[in-house]
Amino acid sequence: MHEVKPIRDDAWTTRRLLEWIERHLERQGVHNPTLVARMLLVHVVGGTDIDLYTDPERPATESERDQLRSLVSRAASHEPVQHLVGKADFFGRTFKVDGSTLIPRTATESLVQIVLDWHRGRSGISGERPDLRIADIGTGSGCIAITLARQIPGSTVVATDIVGGALELARANASDHEVKERVEFRAGSLLEPLQAGEMFDVISANLPYIPDTDWSGLDANVREHEPETALRGGADGLDLIRPLVMEVEPHMAPGGLLVLEIDPSHSLSVLEMVQKLKSVETAAIERDEFRDERLLKAIFSPSSS
Repeated sequence: MHEVKPIRDDAWTTRRLLEWIERHLERQGVHNPTLVARMLLVHVVGGTDIDLYTDPERPATESERDQLRSLVSRAASHEPVQHLVGKADFFGRTFKVDGSTLIPRTATESLVQIVLDWHRGRSGISGERPDLRIADIGTGSGCIAITLARQIPGSTVVATDIVGGALELARANASDHEVKERVEFRAGSLLEPLQAGEMFDVISANLPYIPDTDWSGLDANVREHEPETALRGGADGLDLIRPLVMEVEPHMAPGGLLVLEIDPSHSLSVLEMVQKLKSVETAAIERDEFRDERLLKAIFSPSSS
């Protein structure tokens, strides 16, 4: 056997740490080990991704190595890196995240884009429009509600969730992104927190939609570390989507938009469900940026009759 010589402390440079962390995580089957390695190192040493490559020979301190050792061990056990660093990126912004709610996904950015495209087209045809009233149901981290408030100046948002910890997290995110005066958070299930007769130009929702039969097949980092309340949708995955669709009409303003994130396997079922609503003018399934049929878009009649 070859003797393993002790490694000098100053040999643990940024470049070497990145290489070692990436290889270790790859051996453990961690998804996207390069990204995880960068996120962990930036979290510990500070700066940005660019700094990792502009100063690759920076030696890590003993304290930094200790922090990294613990974080890499947790990442190798498939704990989500977003939980380890306490944040996730969504639509070009950074949001606080924790175990109380779903980690924002890239696919959900397509939901936001649908609303923005609809709003842009609506304004283009009709000229000046009143400020939008938006409801985001099951807001979680608040990433959809807050992003829409930021992207559409003058809009006001009601964001609901059944989990108190999620609402607390979302409020913190709203404060960080300077929209706390325009996003109102309400506790309760689905549409229950909305007042009778309260109507919205946009209602969005990314509700739990994973069928019970698919639960055991999820990746360990999702199944074991993200809350079931944000993921599981019951026997057919529609336990929450179905009642929302059935009860949404009284809260839709004339000409309003309903947009839902769904499981691609449910696309036809949800589309048929929405098409049965009397005041729906058009409904369609839209693809996310990965080309999956993950979004339901419905436009309601401009007439209130």
